[in-house]
Amino acid sequence: MKRLIVALGLVALSFTLSQKVMAAEDWKQKWENTLAAAKKEGKVVVYGEVTPDARTLLGAAFMETFGIPIEWVAGKSAELATKYLAERSAGLKNADAFHMGIASSINLMKPKGAVVPLEPYLILPEVKDPTAYLYDRVPGLDKEMTLIALNFAYTSYIAVNTTLVKDGELKSYKDLLHPKWKGKVVLFDPLIPSAATGWATFMIGKAYGLEAGTKFLRDFVATEPMTIKDVRQQVEWVARGKYAIGVGVQHALVSDFKKAGAPLDMPRFAEGGNINPASGFIQLPPNPAHPSAAIIYLNWLLTDKGQAMYAQGFSSPSVRKGVQVKDLDPIKVAKPGEKAFLADEEWFRLQTKGLPLFKEIFQPLQQ
Repeated sequence: MKRLIVALGLVALSFTLSQKVMAAEDWKQKWENTLAAAKKEGKVVVYGEVTPDARTLLGAAFMETFGIPIEWVAGKSAELATKYLAERSAGLKNADAFHMGIASSINLMKPKGAVVPLEPYLILPEVKDPTAYLYDRVPGLDKEMTLIALNFAYTSYIAVNTTLVKDGELKSYKDLLHPKWKGKVVLFDPLIPSAATGWATFMIGKAYGLEAGTKFLRDFVATEPMTIKDVRQQVEWVARGKYAIGVGVQHALVSDFKKAGAPLDMPRFAEGGNINPASGFIQLPPNPAHPSAAIIYLNWLLTDKGQAMYAQGFSSPSVRKGVQVKDLDPIKVAKPGEKAFLADEEWFRLQTKGLPLFKEIFQPLQQ
């Protein structure tokens, strides 16, 4: 009987090992077949809000790795979404992948069925392994996994002139209400979809909740911050000391000014901050012009090498553990153990739902 049990155990072990070997062979064969087909297709066409430097870096690396050129269709996210949807209605298949803002995706692309779940197209084991990523999961931004994040940039939404605001003076967002800052704060207009809208959403969502967050925002408005509609001028005013604090700033601009020697920083707050990929994620259409090349591009972007190129091109933290980015500004990196909330689809829907409330709260500053 014992011999029979041992024999059955060995058979079961052999069967399990055989399955693992077959699985390994299956993904390798699938990858090789997909890559061969992608090379025959000849290119991958990417619609995206991507900087020229990032396009150059990614294009060169992808070409070097696979011998497949990237053809870029660059522009603002909303414009690209409108362009693609018009092409789709006309029966044209031009696009293979998208790098668009989450607003354009959720409001324009997803309701039209213009993007597909990406999980079935993940082939490489290193790409499918959830433990390879920060927060131990493939970084999908919606339940259907039609959006996968490609960078995890941290923001507290607040920039300060370090010659006017001492280290530790702002520990909580509520410190903005101190009388000493009256007349010394410049706020980007929260009624324009922006980082300022994200900040207001953070106050009613993660920081304080709807009731307490609404009260905080009303109290903040009572301090009479200056409002502005030019994101660059906002940061420039803080850099020059015209205002001590900027609220709702773009962290990428703050980093640019810091590199140029401006006395700027973005404090950390007890209530935490947001992880916001902005346009740093990928989507695929249901009928790509070059379907195999699109799959290769998707998988490559989520490998260590692809992530290193993407993160360097966007100067943002990678979604994968252990990927280093040269000269990365520490204001963009969530510190171990600090509160950091991912700006996912649910977050964006809260932001959209909050717009009428924000209009009511911030209307006095528009006069």
